[in-house]
Amino acid sequence: MTMTKKLPKATSTYILIGLILLLVFQSKNLWLSFDTKPEDKVKIGEVDEFLQEILTPQRLIANFGEREHYMTTDLSSYWKMTGENISEKLQKATSENLQLIDIEDYLKLQKQKSLVFKFNSPLSGSVFVNLIGDKRNSNDINLSVDSIYISELGDIYISGSKSFYKLADIKVDFDIDEILKEVKTKGIRAVNFYEAYGIKKDIYIPDEDYLSLQKVAYVSGLGKLEEGMKANLAERFLGIPIDYIREMSVDGKYTYVYENEYLSLSNNGIIEYSLESLFDVKSRDLNKSLDRAVEFIAQKTGISSGIYLEKIEPCDYNESRGYRFFFNLKDGQIPLVLPSKDHSFIEIDVYSEYVKNYREFYIRKDDDPIYKKDKISIEGIHKILRKNRRHFNNKSVMEILSSIDNLNLVYLIFSSEEAEEPTLVYEMTYMGNFYYFNVENGSLMMVR
Repeated sequence: MTMTKKLPKATSTYILIGLILLLVFQSKNLWLSFDTKPEDKVKIGEVDEFLQEILTPQRLIANFGEREHYMTTDLSSYWKMTGENISEKLQKATSENLQLIDIEDYLKLQKQKSLVFKFNSPLSGSVFVNLIGDKRNSNDINLSVDSIYISELGDIYISGSKSFYKLADIKVDFDIDEILKEVKTKGIRAVNFYEAYGIKKDIYIPDEDYLSLQKVAYVSGLGKLEEGMKANLAERFLGIPIDYIREMSVDGKYTYVYENEYLSLSNNGIIEYSLESLFDVKSRDLNKSLDRAVEFIAQKTGISSGIYLEKIEPCDYNESRGYRFFFNLKDGQIPLVLPSKDHSFIEIDVYSEYVKNYREFYIRKDDDPIYKKDKISIEGIHKILRKNRRHFNNKSVMEILSSIDNLNLVYLIFSSEEAEEPTLVYEMTYMGNFYYFNVENGSLMMVR
């Protein structure tokens, strides 16, 4: 967060309490948070805490030796323990102490006791370094980060954009032994592509036949939203009592207007906000814009967890310069993917402190939670590709595997006004496209 003056601790505490009380009151009428635990709904916290949640990795790998790796998505507690310290060390990274290593050396490191934090979507190095932890310093890092490797001796390695680096002469200040033991106990066995297929790629896949996952169901759409709830949502976004807001309704789309701010709610579940006024932001400020995006989401929607930053793009409005942030949902740390062209759950355009546009696909967990786990059979990716060679010009399985850029487990969810359980799928990045395969039967469910 870029700040010129820091508020006294007591003042910031009162502001935080006021924000929490406001959101508790509003939650009685409408809550857009995706958490199922009632107590989590009021934990808005400071922007820094929300940013740490948003930038939490999706997976944690515990390495013990060749073909002895364990993988878990239940890593929030470990990230809270280590994330700030990792950040402090990464802030010391410069072009001088980042040593480039080749893929072979990096894969050899996987045979040693170590932890690897993995992100499904690469993060800008500047965003990661400047927005995790309490201290924010400038540095000359200009790379993407999709993995952070911590050795048993505390050495730090970074991977991103198919490049691998060692952070020379800098070590973390925590011991990884206890985390290794816990991940081995609760994680699933995994192997990497080099061990499974002899392909030099830093991709991990399950080495088990079954996964045990918490059952969950989601509903979407705004068609059943009562008028009072729509009015309450308009008040929250526009910051004014409903009596001062103009309302219009055309073909299942409800529009609310106050001065130069607009909010529209569509029955198909799209929430859109826009600010139609002039502002002058000549230079891009990534930290300030992301802080404002997170603050806007927390204040207007009540979401304080369950989303992650997928990507960032620069955007322009007249002569102003800003950023478009794409956020997606996650269940635990497993991402949820919506099968649509506009596939991000939240897109927000921010120009420093100005939010120009906000778009959200409204979806939430079912009100009647399912308190049981599913045992899901999982087929090997090579077997799935063998079944689907026709979609790849009948190339050999090894040819296809060699051209895969990334492979993750995600939930695929189809929008429905009735409670629906998402499908666990492989998300495979191949030749610039995303392929989604059902992990149980291997069927190709979507390409985009």
